[in-house]
Amino acid sequence: MLIEQMVASEWAKYSQQVSDSIQLLPFYDSHTLARQVFRKKVGENSGGAYVVYRGKVPSLFVLMENGKVTNLLIKESLKISWTTIFTMIENLFKQSFQPEILFNFSRSLTLHLQEVFLQQGYTIQKENRVIKKLSYRTALVLGGGGARGAYQIGVWQALKELGIPFDIITGTSVGALNGALILQDDFEAAKNMWEKIDTQQILAFPTVKASSDTFGSMVGQIGSFTLNALQSKGVSTQPLRNLIDDTFSQEKLEQNTIEFYLVTTQLPNMLEKVIYFNECKNNQWQEWLLASASFFPAMAAAKIGNNLYVDGGYRNNVPCDVALNHGATECIVVDVKGPGISKPIKVPEATSYLFLQTPWSMGAVLLFDGARSVQNIKLGYLETIRTISKKYLGYWYTFDETFAQMEKFQQAFFDFIRDAYQLNLWYSVEQQNKICKKLRKFYRDRVYSENIGLVLLELLAKNQEITASKLYTIDELVESIQRSSEVKVDLVETIGMISIQEWLKKYYTDYFLLSEKQQVALMTNILDADEKEKPQRLAFLLDKLPVQVLQILMKEFIIQGVK
Repeated sequence: MLIEQMVASEWAKYSQQVSDSIQLLPFYDSHTLARQVFRKKVGENSGGAYVVYRGKVPSLFVLMENGKVTNLLIKESLKISWTTIFTMIENLFKQSFQPEILFNFSRSLTLHLQEVFLQQGYTIQKENRVIKKLSYRTALVLGGGGARGAYQIGVWQALKELGIPFDIITGTSVGALNGALILQDDFEAAKNMWEKIDTQQILAFPTVKASSDTFGSMVGQIGSFTLNALQSKGVSTQPLRNLIDDTFSQEKLEQNTIEFYLVTTQLPNMLEKVIYFNECKNNQWQEWLLASASFFPAMAAAKIGNNLYVDGGYRNNVPCDVALNHGATECIVVDVKGPGISKPIKVPEATSYLFLQTPWSMGAVLLFDGARSVQNIKLGYLETIRTISKKYLGYWYTFDETFAQMEKFQQAFFDFIRDAYQLNLWYSVEQQNKICKKLRKFYRDRVYSENIGLVLLELLAKNQEITASKLYTIDELVESIQRSSEVKVDLVETIGMISIQEWLKKYYTDYFLLSEKQQVALMTNILDADEKEKPQRLAFLLDKLPVQVLQILMKEFIIQGVK
């Protein structure tokens, strides 16, 4: 079930469906008035209008203000049950973990509608006011991903701050280790461990003298690791065993009532094995934690009893099904992009499903670095707060800004390109849609007329390798771009150890002619070659390559000083 916040510029996409809709409950005196009010609220961009899809069909239009449902429209031709309708509404409120759903009507409900609400678990406080206290059985699902697992600690930090509890934890590999840290309920200790972590605390192999700031040193580390793994049939995990012994307390773990299930894989038949952590006896939980995280053949298999066990990611890297099988009605799924098999899961319609995965790369899987962990913890925290609370804007970056402030910045940018180059982006709806469609391919998230300025700002900052692990205002990110234009950003100094894949991507971005960064640089040189011809060239290229041209104009706008 997909739920999207509606914005004014996308009204044309939904206008026919809204016109074909009727109000389901007596908020207004007529269907026409209900539709008019809904359209007006969407046009105000107040943030309270939502469309709920059933499959790929927009089916329900909901207005939510100050925690109350104030308008509800449904396509007249749609034949769905009251239970399905109320499930959709409940999922909308559960997206942000609201404690209750409140309906307040302008007039008294009929006896029939009162009966409908009662059947759906609501309490009738007055003849025109009904309420339902929401119950949650939330699961935190933690995927495998080695050193990238620090991101999950940031997610936990955000959930604690937002006051969102969970009844179940399921974890694979590093997700199992983090699950135990969360079960122990000592955030500062977990954060401190990740911030000081080093590969030698996890794996035993001879290291080469190296730092994280050159491609050669990274290759040397990988080479040493691989050679040792081949010679010894898996690198020794004794350091990880020692870390588990030093980090976890049996007493603290037993004090927590959260259900915790971890996943490992049994050799040689590669069978998935789910362990109910809370029932482990005689400190056997330590062995199962080690087994779940043993990424064979790079790491040695763990022997428990007469069997060998390896990383749970071989069978189930993101164990959402385990949570559902144990009664979860909400899942917060944290996938840190680790290698392994992610099972295709059919999520029940009544289950609220929140999927957290950063668009950023998070470094190597098997090489641990405290500095990189610090960045990933911050990313996890910011992106979770942004996703659940809806108080921040952005996708690649996180902005402490209002919708109105975003539009003000964008209008200043539009004024600049109009005054400097006589360019008008919005001369037709077709052009607006074309630009938004092109930008989506680069941005990878929603792009609409009101947020294009912010999208360009984020793409520009991303191309200039500005860190995303802090909360920005628009002005602060603008200043960071201005500084990075004068002094080259050192990526390793900014985020810590980077992986081979990141080194290769950086080389491609910096030197390959077809990379987005190089296309923008080349086009900038062409445009600057003749100032007299620049306006005409911009107008021509804007139609052909709008993403690159708009980034050039945004950079020029920023460098010259945002008014």
